[in-house]
Amino acid sequence: MQADIPSGKRIWMTIPGDWRRPTVQQAFTILWDDAAEFGQILPRPSPSEVQTFYDLEEYYTHDDGAADAGTMFPGQKLLVHLAWRLDHDETMDAPWWQRVLGGTPRRILEVGCGNGANLTILRALGHQVVGVEPDPKARDVARSAGHDVYGGLAEDLPEQVTSGRYDVVLFSHVLEHCLSPSAALSNAVALLDEGGIVVAEVPNNDCRGAAHYGPSWLWLDVPRHLNFFTPTSLQSLCGSCGLDVEQTIFFGYCRQFMPAWTVAQASAARRMGLADKARHSPLSHWRYFLTTALAPDRRKYDSVRVIARKRGGSV
Repeated sequence: MQADIPSGKRIWMTIPGDWRRPTVQQAFTILWDDAAEFGQILPRPSPSEVQTFYDLEEYYTHDDGAADAGTMFPGQKLLVHLAWRLDHDETMDAPWWQRVLGGTPRRILEVGCGNGANLTILRALGHQVVGVEPDPKARDVARSAGHDVYGGLAEDLPEQVTSGRYDVVLFSHVLEHCLSPSAALSNAVALLDEGGIVVAEVPNNDCRGAAHYGPSWLWLDVPRHLNFFTPTSLQSLCGSCGLDVEQTIFFGYCRQFMPAWTVAQASAARRMGLADKARHSPLSHWRYFLTTALAPDRRKYDSVRVIARKRGGSV
């Protein structure tokens, strides 16, 4: 493997398997470019292989958002409360969108809209919304909520949306799934009116969770995640696609200590056959809290979001 590593890259992490499909015996290697602060699964899977990664009985985009909270370990309620007190993130909810977009109705395209949760929020605020979603199960859920959602990929958008123009294009945890995130983002920019904005959120691999929990860190989710961004590499991607980043926002701290998260991480480690039970012990979670509570945002929060404007004007 060492001889096959491209120049300028190093092995960042080897993932022993797909924890969501434990019967599939396949390891994955994430190569990291230190200069770009960007990682990718290499070699890249084929489009047909990528489709099989989502052939799951349960995936979060396949339902309406209800989730099992899991069982708390002794002291976890206190841990969650302390993390909540120190969590100053910005949820992508209706008040946040109202601050970003104001009261003027916008034409909004969400690429990778999943079950349509964001479309529902935006429609309720008076915006004209449309979505693209490759997963038929998720697409059906979104359509059942009354949304216009079309099948397609971010790299190959359907004609039903490319025939229009938009004020806003949203990618919420999508670019990490794309075989070509640059093509996906460039497609979006081409559909924006002058001064339109892209809102893009991805997992933040500069978060200390990746180092603390290793291959079982929940936001790695290999092999569905093919690209691994930091704030720097997400900003760089935007710049290379004709966007000027106006805001960088961080999200996701308290949830890293909630049962739904900690139980899933322990399950991931167990299903991948990792002998690191201590890594998912209550003591380990407390140690993680102590190393992140007062850390810089880029090291504390599990996700990073940018608001980036198409060069040439304002909405």
